[in-house]
Amino acid sequence: MLDILYEDSALLFVNKPAGIVVQRGYDEEPVLLELAALHTQPLFLMQRLDRGTSGVMFFSKLASINANLTRQFEGKRIRKRYLAICEGELGERQTIDAPLVRIGPISFGVGDGGKRAITIVSPIRATKSGSLVAVDLLTGRTHQIRVHLAAIGHPLAGDWLYGQRNEPRPMLHARELSMTHPLTNEPLRVGAALPDDFRRTAEERGIVSRNEDIMTLCQSG
Repeated sequence: MLDILYEDSALLFVNKPAGIVVQRGYDEEPVLLELAALHTQPLFLMQRLDRGTSGVMFFSKLASINANLTRQFEGKRIRKRYLAICEGELGERQTIDAPLVRIGPISFGVGDGGKRAITIVSPIRATKSGSLVAVDLLTGRTHQIRVHLAAIGHPLAGDWLYGQRNEPRPMLHARELSMTHPLTNEPLRVGAALPDDFRRTAEERGIVSRNEDIMTLCQSG
């Protein structure tokens, strides 16, 4: 069942659960795009999230607005903010400007000649057992956050590909997406609540206490 965050005649925003793929591969079970299409008319996939990533993502309902949305992506006017739990104590804000190249069938790395990728990482609560960070993407490359955090020595908690399989999934959540509505030209901002497993990991690692509101920490951080 879809967790719909926002819907109108042009756009559909959903809260993607961790563990579900966005688009069908060769051997996948029914996926988010198909579930969304059952809810409404055929949809255009405008972004992707990894299987293990939770949070906000959106679809276009109208072919006539897709060029507008593409221009917004290319002009960096669609902004995506993530929350992540990474390994170690990341104490300072960092802008990671490092190109990404494919290094294996499913993996990427930092390397010369790759596509430019820029990630801004802002610590919210840093401890030796792990850090809660806000992540802003200025580009949208495959595995960008995962590779960049690993490259600075702070891989995502639970990232089996670039770190360690020490949590049920990579602790990455697409918290918020902001853009200009392609029909009204009004600002549109849509957010997704944190899933239980993300909060549980933050508590178990001692990053937040049981009574603390992570979203309040984010607003003050």
